[in-house]
Amino acid sequence: MEVIYNILETILPFEFMQYAFMKNALLAIILVTPVFAILGTMIVNNKMAFFSDALGHSALTGIAIGMVLGITNINISMIFFAIVFALVLNYVKNKTNYGADTIISVFSSIAIAIRFSNACFTEETLINTPVI
Repeated sequence: MEVIYNILETILPFEFMQYAFMKNALLAIILVTPVFAILGTMIVNNKMAFFSDALGHSALTGIAIGMVLGITNINISMIFFAIVFALVLNYVKNKTNYGADTIISVFSSIAIAIRFSNACFTEETLINTPVI
């Protein structure tokens, strides 16, 4: 790893490169960028550009549902609901002839509506759930 760090310091003689976390961040960007380029092309080609936004809203809905159900670890409810959301969305997408972005926008709207309707049940949900 020191060899890679020395190469980075030689190529980029900037002050921020003296910190190890900045070198690690730069290496992570260099390694992840090609993967994201390929994934981004596949996402746009499959007309699913709106999917990440919908998945984020579903994760927040999972937090709200977890709070209503009394689950103390909100990460579990968030991840569980996001996975269920993604699976159901893909199931519906494969069973219908509608465009992927149309189905994703409907599911995103449903997730937001569920989150705000759950806010009525507990005061904690209303206070701690971020509104996006």
